[in-house]
Amino acid sequence: MKKALLALALMAGLPVLANAGDKGYVVEKNPVAPACYGAGYEFGVFGAAIFPESHYDDSLGGGVSLGYFFNENLGVQASAAIYATDSEVHNYTVDAVYRLPINCIAPYLLVGGGVHTNGATEGLFRFGGGIDVRIMDGTSVFADGTYNLLSGDIDNYTTARVGLRFAF
Repeated sequence: MKKALLALALMAGLPVLANAGDKGYVVEKNPVAPACYGAGYEFGVFGAAIFPESHYDDSLGGGVSLGYFFNENLGVQASAAIYATDSEVHNYTVDAVYRLPINCIAPYLLVGGGVHTNGATEGLFRFGGGIDVRIMDGTSVFADGTYNLLSGDIDNYTTARVGLRFAF
């Protein structure tokens, strides 16, 4: 019983000891681990593919993106893509992006919305994920996929992108 009471007293006192005051110590990041991701802008170019549920044929395309990260994890990204289906499909989106960097590899999730246009314009909601790999200082290769839910008569579709990003 005495051992149990002593253990409880020690556990109760640990938060007090941890917050005993500022001793002026500075905790530095691991100097060996590279700082590949941080706050700032990113510009991307990508090749892409669209996989509609039935309305269009599968087709290739491409586009550009511009993003801003508030810190190493959370950012926003605007993208414009064109797909060469039987008639051109344009896709303009804005996404919230959450990435989880592990050294110079960052898996990420994205969710957002935008417009799909092919003669008629429809709103869309999308979600997906991908991976970003820094290959040089400020340059990365990425691959991701999204599922796009459209608001009108056109069927939902999946997109896949592969490209390069340049942080600045």
